[in-house]
Amino acid sequence: MKFSGIVLALCAVGASAFMPQSTPRFMATKLYSSNQYGKYDDQLWDINAKKDVFAAWDPEKPRSEVNFNPFERDDTGNAADASGYFPGENRYKDPIRPDASFAIMQEEAKIMAELSEDPKFQTTGKPGNLK
Repeated sequence: MKFSGIVLALCAVGASAFMPQSTPRFMATKLYSSNQYGKYDDQLWDINAKKDVFAAWDPEKPRSEVNFNPFERDDTGNAADASGYFPGENRYKDPIRPDASFAIMQEEAKIMAELSEDPKFQTTGKPGNLK
């Protein structure tokens, strides 16, 4: 009698396992702010595209696919793709890279020196920054 009472109590408690939940546990949550990619996704991701994204970047607004510093690096030194994602992140897409040569790299170094003078280039700790 005592044993059957315990079994009955356990069955009543476990019955909730067979009842539908209001929100199923297996439903995926939305992980990203949107289903969009950056302005230069599937386009050439060269210094001119990066300058354009940098000019439109607002450090005061939250970081997104269209609002990020394209010259910012992650902790391992990787650069972001055309949507602001880094290698290893779920939505990272290998960007279409431009040709590279010593002469092109020298010109890009001059452009980077000019950009480093911009106060926005040194901004950290804002919602639009990675760090």
